[in-house]
Amino acid sequence: MHRYTTAIALFVSSGSCVAGEIQPPMGLYCSCPPTTGNGNGSVIPEVAQLDHVDGVLVRLEWGTLEPSPGVYDWSLLDEQIARAELYGIKVSLAVVNGNAAPSWLSALGVDMFSFQFGTETREMPVPWDSTFQSRWTQFIADLGARYANEDTISLVYATNSSRNGFEMQLPFTPTDQVNWANAGYSDALYAQSWTDAIDAFVDAFPNHPVSHEVHPVLGSDDVANEVYQHARDTHGDAVGVLAAWWMVHNALDVYPGMFEILQDASYESHSQVQVANSYTNTPDRFSDEGYQGEIDLAIESGVRYMEVWNSDLLNASLTDLMIETAERLNTPFCGAGDMDENGVLDFFDVSAFLGSFGKSDPRADFTGDGRFDFFDISAFLGAYSAGCP
Repeated sequence: MHRYTTAIALFVSSGSCVAGEIQPPMGLYCSCPPTTGNGNGSVIPEVAQLDHVDGVLVRLEWGTLEPSPGVYDWSLLDEQIARAELYGIKVSLAVVNGNAAPSWLSALGVDMFSFQFGTETREMPVPWDSTFQSRWTQFIADLGARYANEDTISLVYATNSSRNGFEMQLPFTPTDQVNWANAGYSDALYAQSWTDAIDAFVDAFPNHPVSHEVHPVLGSDDVANEVYQHARDTHGDAVGVLAAWWMVHNALDVYPGMFEILQDASYESHSQVQVANSYTNTPDRFSDEGYQGEIDLAIESGVRYMEVWNSDLLNASLTDLMIETAERLNTPFCGAGDMDENGVLDFFDVSAFLGSFGKSDPRADFTGDGRFDFFDISAFLGAYSAGCP
């Protein structure tokens, strides 16, 4: 190992993460229940008062905020922002579209798509309908006119008409796929609806980071790849990526293409994950390493923002893990070469790599081929020399 130590030392230089003009959120957020007009809010006091909780995802339905064309009721959102300010936490904002779009769209002639959601029959606007797009982009502009300077909002999700109005996927049963074909579906049309929405959100919120969810659409990765590339080419590091399906099994086995996009966004812009299940309620859905596995893979992939269920945040047996996770998430990502995850590239990272390499620790397998050789050293040096994102 001595010859490797000498060779690597020649490349050592210190560095730190470069701060961009728009700072993406970091830390542990609650994927709390949506805010509705029934007195239920996303900012739950029992969660918001926890010292290790940095913020809360606040989801509201478009139809609730715009009950009739051009007439807005911002009271629920204002209330959630005020609650967050009271507890000193941040808000990630998501306006849910799809089946949560206003019912008055139909009266304007918007083409609606019917589908089964569990035992319910639901409707969503056809995403490329021109009247829908006009009303949606107008809403986004008016939302920004009111909240573009709201510091309590740390992240704005770009949403669109989709299966659940938040994530990218469409209804995808065999019947749905036939109906989509009859509605004139094409990857290009659907991708364009997403890029138009992202452009509108960036224009409306020039002072906030924006992020969009990625999901295969009707069994294909093409839409997500096209939308992500547009966001990168057009908006640079202002627009990031959310994996709302986050689980180790999903990342490695179910949605590997989406996992690649997420990892790329960690370097090129910013990334977020939303843990798809509650460990408190369904521990069998987690990796062999339990919750720790979901956390480690996210952080090792450059993620510095994670949304977890309120049931897990309130589970006393998970509190120590959540405190540790919040600390790790609040340490800036400084590339794969930052082996000790402290946000700085220095000799300690070289030492950590060499220690892992000498023990055949998978963290040192930079090529991912299961072997530990010069190619791993070369890959580490490349990551180290690349500096911080």
